Amino acid sequence: MKKDIAIVVGHSPNEQGAYSEILGKSEYEYNKEVASHLDDIADIYYRPNVSGYKTAMRELARQLNPKPYKFVIELHFNAFNGSASGTEALIWKGNNRSRSLSDKLVKAISTQYKTKNRGVKEVSESNARGYWFLQSMAADAIILEPFFGDVADEAVKFKDPQKLAQVIKLALGEYCLT
Repeated sequence: MKKDIAIVVGHSPNEQGAYSEILGKSEYEYNKEVASHLDDIADIYYRPNVSGYKTAMRELARQLNPKPYKFVIELHFNAFNGSASGTEALIWKGNNRSRSLSDKLVKAISTQYKTKNRGVKEVSESNARGYWFLQSMAADAIILEPFFGDVADEAVKFKDPQKLAQVIKLALGEYCLT
C-alpha cells in the first residue's frame, strides 16, 4: 500500500486533549504512540504549534493540501462523563468516501475490542467538534475516536497502542483492496 494516507496526531504538546487516568496518558501522548506504528503505511503529521484550533487547522491544511493524499485521518479518543462508551468517527456531511472508510474502521475496532459501534457522525456546522479539521482538508478527512478514555473497562482494552495501530492497518488494507 503506497502512502496515500496521512495520519494526524490529535492535539499538541501544549494542548494535549483529554487525559485518561486509566491509560495514564493524554490523547496526544497515546495517539503519538499509535501513529508511530502506522508510519510504514502513512505519512505522520502533528498539529502545528500555533495559538487556536482554527488557526492550527488552517496551518495543517497548508501543509497537507498540496499533497495527493486520498485520506487524512486524525487520531483522538473520547471522554465525557465516565459512562458514555464506544467507537465512532466524524466526517464531513455527505462525503461518501469518508463514510465508507469510516464504517470499515469503526466496525473493525468495535469488533476487535468488543465496544459499542457508535457509527459515523456527519459534521457541517461550524460549532461542531472537528468542523475546522474536516472542512479544511482537501483529501477525504476522518476523525477517529476509538474509545472513551474515562471509562475504565473500555480504556483498559486499549492499553496497547501498537494493537490499535494493527487493527487500523488491517482495516485500511481491506478498504484499499476493495
